[in-house]
Amino acid sequence: MGFLDLFRKKKQTSTATEEKQVELPNVVADDKVDDILNQEILEFFPKDGTWWSCCFNRPKEIEKDNLPCHLREHDWMSKLLHQNLLEKKIYISASKIKAFMDSSKVFADLRHNYELEIVRWQIDWIRKGGEHWLMPEGFDEFSLLFSPDVDKMFRGGVVKTLSAIGMNREVIEEGIEKNADMWRERYMERSFEHAFEPIGYLRDPIEPADPAHKENWLRLRRYEYYTDHKDSVDKYGEVTPDMQLNIEEWSQLQSVTNQQNKEREQLVEHWKKHPIYKRNSMINDNHEIEK
Repeated sequence: MGFLDLFRKKKQTSTATEEKQVELPNVVADDKVDDILNQEILEFFPKDGTWWSCCFNRPKEIEKDNLPCHLREHDWMSKLLHQNLLEKKIYISASKIKAFMDSSKVFADLRHNYELEIVRWQIDWIRKGGEHWLMPEGFDEFSLLFSPDVDKMFRGGVVKTLSAIGMNREVIEEGIEKNADMWRERYMERSFEHAFEPIGYLRDPIEPADPAHKENWLRLRRYEYYTDHKDSVDKYGEVTPDMQLNIEEWSQLQSVTNQQNKEREQLVEHWKKHPIYKRNSMINDNHEIEK
C-alpha cells in the first residue's frame, strides 16, 4: 500500500467518523405527531404584536420575523414550524404539519389571539406617533394635526396598513372594536378640536368651545360611527346609548348641533383674521397716541 493509498484510507476513516458525530433528527412516529405539535404550537406565536415594515413586501424567506406576513398561509407556516423542530433534532414533515394546522382548533385559536395582539400593537404604535403606516385615501401627514376627521383617518389607517401585510379583514375589525377604548374617543375629541379649537402659532389661543356644544357634537359622531361600522360594533364592540338614538332624538340633536357648529365656525373665522402680531401692533399704536 503506497502513501496515496494510506492518505485516501485515512481521509475516508476521518469522514466516516465525522458523519457518525452528526446527530440525526429523530423521526416522529405517526401516533406521536399530534402530541408533539400540540406542545410546540404553544410557543410558536410571539407574545408581542410587533411587526416590521418588510412585511409590506410579503417576504417568502422562512424566518420567524416574517411570521406576521403569512398568518393565513398554512403552507408557509408549516415550513417554519418544520424548521423550528429540526433545530431541536425532531423531524416531522412539513406536509404533516400543514395537515395538523388545517384541522387544529387550538392552533386556530392561538393564531387568532396573536392576530388580535398585532392589531392592538398597531393601534398603540399609531397613537404614540409611530411611522411607516399607510394612510387612507384623502389624508396625509398634516391630517394628524389639522383634519376634522382624524378619527376616521386613524381607523382607516389601521385597516389599510394591516390589510397590506396580509392580515384577515375580519380579525382587523374585531381588534379595532375590542380596543376601541385605546383610540376612538380620544381621536373623536381631536377631530372636534381641529374643527372648533384650532391652534394658531401667530395668534392668541382661541377661547374654548362651549362644553355643551362639544358633547352634542361627540354624541352625533358616536352615532355616525355606529352607522358606518354597525356590523363590527355589534359583533365585537360595545353599543353605547349615543349609538342607539331614535330618529326623533337624532333629528333634534342634529338641529341643535348644526346651529352650534355654525356659530362656532363664525367665531373661528373671525379669530383667524386677527393674528397676534396685528393685535400687538394695534396696542403699540394706541400707546403712542396716548403719549
